[in-house]
Amino acid sequence: MKTDLKKYRLIISVVLLITSVRASNLANPAITLPQARIAIGASYHLGGYSLTNDTIPALFNRIHGRIEYGPFKYLTLGIDAGAVQIEVDRYHDTVPVFHGKFGFSGGAHLKLSTPSFARQLVSFIAIAQATLFKSQNKHSAYYGGKDGTGILGVQVHIPGFGYISAGPWVYLIEGENRSFDGKTGFYSNTDNVRGWLAIDYFPKIIDVTSNKPYLSLEFSISPKATYSQRIPVQAFSVSISLGSITRRLYGTESDVEWSP
Repeated sequence: MKTDLKKYRLIISVVLLITSVRASNLANPAITLPQARIAIGASYHLGGYSLTNDTIPALFNRIHGRIEYGPFKYLTLGIDAGAVQIEVDRYHDTVPVFHGKFGFSGGAHLKLSTPSFARQLVSFIAIAQATLFKSQNKHSAYYGGKDGTGILGVQVHIPGFGYISAGPWVYLIEGENRSFDGKTGFYSNTDNVRGWLAIDYFPKIIDVTSNKPYLSLEFSISPKATYSQRIPVQAFSVSISLGSITRRLYGTESDVEWSP
């Protein structure tokens, strides 16, 4: 009974963390884990965003490690940690270019799905992620804050390959920046809604390991997608993730092992 209470307290704490801050790349896989499994992975995210208004393009480079846990069927909770490096272009010709170093980036995420239907091939999914971040340059100027992503989508299972997921992608930034002379300001982003596509591929590895390795790709794009000389990617993002999902760690295995 005490073990169950600890488990529920942990779940509630992670959910509260997710709702209190906000995040960018989902880093995949987009699937919810089968119950009693853990996934460990690493991701790289390149995202172009418009800060304050459409005339200030910014580029986020993120490298994250991730660990996920499936406490219940159709629910996955996880923690992300790593580093982010931010580039900000000129605002007309009055504000100098910001070139930040890699700084801390970390947060948490939650994934939900419905039972599958249509011959067990289709399900609806919901994903939320939250991240705190900060990138500072050699003059102690910085861009930092919190950002968050939310998705409602459709997920299609392709037996023997993996999963393809798609839907609307909502992204919000609430941040603070400081210039080299010590002046501070607040900023947000404008391209909040995009289209989103995720591809989760599970290669077949027979008689080598009971774990399930995966390769995931994720894309988001806005109708405002464009480019500038310094920031080649605007209103567009791409993520790549590598990792592995363990076998069931406790409880009763089914007669047929889960197969993506």
